[in-house]
Amino acid sequence: MIVNILQSVADGALMGCVYALIALGLSLIFGVLNIVNFAHGDFVMLSMYLTFWASTYLSLDAVFTPLITIPLLFGLGVLIYYSIIQKTLRERFVVQVAVTVGLMTFLRAFAQLVWEARPRALKFSIIQGNFPLGPFTVLLSRLISASLSIVAVVAVAMFLKYSWLGRSIRAASDDADAASLMGVNIRWTYAFAFAMGSALTALAGGLLMTFQQVDPTMGLRFGLLSWCILALSGLGSISGLLISGVIVGVAEALTVAYWEPRARSLIVYLIFVVILWLRPRGLFGRK
Repeated sequence: MIVNILQSVADGALMGCVYALIALGLSLIFGVLNIVNFAHGDFVMLSMYLTFWASTYLSLDAVFTPLITIPLLFGLGVLIYYSIIQKTLRERFVVQVAVTVGLMTFLRAFAQLVWEARPRALKFSIIQGNFPLGPFTVLLSRLISASLSIVAVVAVAMFLKYSWLGRSIRAASDDADAASLMGVNIRWTYAFAFAMGSALTALAGGLLMTFQQVDPTMGLRFGLLSWCILALSGLGSISGLLISGVIVGVAEALTVAYWEPRARSLIVYLIFVVILWLRPRGLFGRK
C-alpha cells in the first residue's frame, strides 16, 4: 500500500512540473499585463496539435518539435497582442474577459475545423518507455518532461532576474508608469511578455504529446489547472509555481488512484477555493 501511494505521488509530482511550466506562461501574462487570458489553455491545445502535425509530416520526434512550435507560438502571441489584446488593456475587466473567451472559442473551433474532433496521438517518441527504480516504475517520458520543464522554469527565472529585458518586464509588472519614465518601452515589453507566455505553451505541448493524446476540448482543462496553480502559488514567485504545480499533480494522481478518476478536477478546484479563502494572495505570492 505504501509503495503504491509513493508511486502515485511520484507520478503526480512529475506531471505537476509540466503543469507549472504551463502556469508560468499564464503568470507572466497576468502578472505583467494584468489581463485574464482565458485562452491560455487553448494555446497549449494548439501547441499539441502543431506538435502532432510537425511530428507526422516532418518526421520530427515530439521532443524536438518545440524548435519549430516555439517561434510559431511566439509570433502568434505578438500578432494576437497587437491585433486584439493591446486594445483591451485600458478597458473594463468584463471587456477583457469577453475578448479572451472569444479567442478561446475561436481557437477551439479552429482546431475542430482543421483536425476534426477525434483525439490525436503520436505512435512513437524516443523518450517513451519505463525503467524500474527499486519497487517503483518510472515512466521515461514523464521524467524527461518534468526535467525539461524544471530547466525551462529556472531559465525563465534567471532571464527575468539578470537580463535587462527581464528586469524591464518585472518593472512593468510592478509599476508601468514608473518603468516608462525610466526608459522602458511599455508597449513593446507588454508584447514580448504576452508572446513569451504563449511560447512557453509550445514547449509544454511538445512534452505532453510524448505520453498523451490531444483533442479540441482539452484546452479548458489546462486553462483551469493553470489558474488553480497560479492561485495556489500567488504572483511573483516562480519557485512557488513549481511547488504549487507538484501539489496539484499529486492531488490529481492520488484522486485517480484511490478514489474516483472523474473526481480529479473536483479535488483540484476544492484546493483552489480553500486557498483563495484562506490566503487570497496565494501561498508564495509577493503581491
